[in-house]
Amino acid sequence: MTYTPIRRLGLGVLMTTALPALALAADETIPLDPILVKGGAFADGPMSTALEPGDLSTIPAQDGGEMLRQVPGVTAGRMGGHGLELVIRGQQQNQLNVIDAGAFTYGGCPNRMDPPASLAAFYRADRVVVEKGYASVTSGPGGSGGTVRLERDTPELDTGQMLTGSVTTGASSNGDGFDAAGRFTLDMGHGFYLRGGAEYKTADSYKDGSGRTVRSGFDHTSYGVTLGYAGDRFDLAFDADYTLVEDTLYPGAGMDSPFDETQVYRLRGGVNVDAGALERIEGSLFFSSVDHVMDNYSLRPVGMMAMRTPATSDTTGGKIEAHLGFGATQMRVGIDHQSNNRLAVMYAGMPGMIPMLEAENAARARFMMWPDITIAQTGLYVEADTELSDRTTLRLGARYDRVKAKSGTPNATPALDAGNSPNTYYGMQYGTNFNAPRTEDNFGALARLEYTVSPGTVLIAGLSRSVRTADATERGMARMNWVGDPDIKPEKHHQLDLGVQLERDTWHLDALVYADWVDDFILRDQFSVAGVTTYRNVSARLAGIELSGGWQHGGWEFTGDATYTYGENETDNRSLAQIPPLQGSFAVSYGQNRWRAGGRLNWAFEQDRIDPVRDPGTTSGYATLDLFGSYDITDRATLHAGIDNVTDKTYANHLSRANLFDPTVTQVNEPGRNFYVSIEASF
Repeated sequence: MTYTPIRRLGLGVLMTTALPALALAADETIPLDPILVKGGAFADGPMSTALEPGDLSTIPAQDGGEMLRQVPGVTAGRMGGHGLELVIRGQQQNQLNVIDAGAFTYGGCPNRMDPPASLAAFYRADRVVVEKGYASVTSGPGGSGGTVRLERDTPELDTGQMLTGSVTTGASSNGDGFDAAGRFTLDMGHGFYLRGGAEYKTADSYKDGSGRTVRSGFDHTSYGVTLGYAGDRFDLAFDADYTLVEDTLYPGAGMDSPFDETQVYRLRGGVNVDAGALERIEGSLFFSSVDHVMDNYSLRPVGMMAMRTPATSDTTGGKIEAHLGFGATQMRVGIDHQSNNRLAVMYAGMPGMIPMLEAENAARARFMMWPDITIAQTGLYVEADTELSDRTTLRLGARYDRVKAKSGTPNATPALDAGNSPNTYYGMQYGTNFNAPRTEDNFGALARLEYTVSPGTVLIAGLSRSVRTADATERGMARMNWVGDPDIKPEKHHQLDLGVQLERDTWHLDALVYADWVDDFILRDQFSVAGVTTYRNVSARLAGIELSGGWQHGGWEFTGDATYTYGENETDNRSLAQIPPLQGSFAVSYGQNRWRAGGRLNWAFEQDRIDPVRDPGTTSGYATLDLFGSYDITDRATLHAGIDNVTDKTYANHLSRANLFDPTVTQVNEPGRNFYVSIEASF
């Protein structure tokens, strides 16, 4: 499939500003090479979007989750300026997989101040693939709502070209945001190469449309390096990535995060073989470590009680996969593994005892929030894509996961908790303990058919079953007013997808409807036990529609999208919480030669299907206007500028989060009017 600039732009909902390639003559259309998605995923369409990082955004100082919510069908819940929580098809947290060059990283905050998308190295990726729904059994366990993959390629340098790279910098007015980033590739000769990059972004608290300050500032520094080798048949790369997020403010969360450090190490590679049906073997090993601290005194005035929660989240894993070819069938067979350990202890004391909290003095321990919980998952899978005919492609896949979950300190009794251990709370709420490991045998599968009715018209139908095990919080949170269930059952999602992809010379349209019947949906229950958040399994149903499209002619480009999700807790006959309303965007732009300018309308309907306990209430609909433009200063440098929320409207997305101390949900307003400018250049 060949994509024109408008096609790729449309898939990203105009992505706020144009790339240099979009500054074309009005009637000129340049075919681009197909976007190849590693791992055999289907091409761009109703269920999958492949983007280069530059397609996402040129707005300075944006969190990874904020960038991704510009993709049709993707939104995010705001807790502050950093740490937005991705939502796809009404699903979030462990219902989504975020995979950075083969590595999984799980945040270190029990209140999810640092979800995976906020830690991923987008500036180091060559491509970002967003899959909506369960599109492949090869992307690890879970992922019922979707998968975000950041992929890195082996560099291809022109003959005689030793060094290439790019730099970008920019600033924004609302919150004084600033960022600067750069990346490079060095050809070391004889197949060896060195790639690296660094990024710094910072922001103060922004103001909403009414001029109220929203505590949202942060400082984010990240850098990484890759040493690799690429030969005719063999490739190998070692990555080291580091991220430090400091002084992160969260309105209404009860705590801020003065420190969050992430380290990721991975070894990845493969070898092409000529052994009959066996064509390639590839694999990876990774280790990720997150050290997180949140407190209520470093970045805000301390009250009568000072509190501090240091936490760690360490993940090790790997994958080995064989690629086989049998005539019209391409098959992948593999085994993957990941083991995540989380530990979090809350310390408390009078303000004069802060040094004891900082020293993690056992005498000031209040709760074992994550009592040394380890969840290990080992999966076996097989997936095959078969061209049944010139018009028909069939994907079949199956997956088995063995899960083992355990707690290392279920009987630990914090000094300030009156002799209560995690097992005390599990016994009070569920009549159980976490003395023995829990195991699961989970089976998933999918079948997906693509049929080309005529050139440019493709029909898609899919059935899948995916299983998600409970995370450390759902299974083992241990504090007086928030208790996980060691015996919680895994979620089983059974999804049906029906879609159509239409592509013509000047326009395209992707449309998809889906339904998801969920057995043992893991419900975060804040209404069954007064004053206590618990977890239980219920039957649930999710359904929705996703639309995106675009049209171009004579320098004009129009794009739009709309997404609707319906969520129902069928056991209790009430709406599921935190489901986004009908929402979308519409954009128009015009360009000649080196420049392009346009506007985008972002809109959402009222959300009145709510869980009155988990949701802050009915959320009003809204419409906001953004203006943007770009100019190619040279063939290698582009200037971007724009104004977001031109009318300075006060509004909030429906998605929001409760804090650790108060079950009341805090809804955070979006930024008011924001001017920004950025410049990107390559060499």
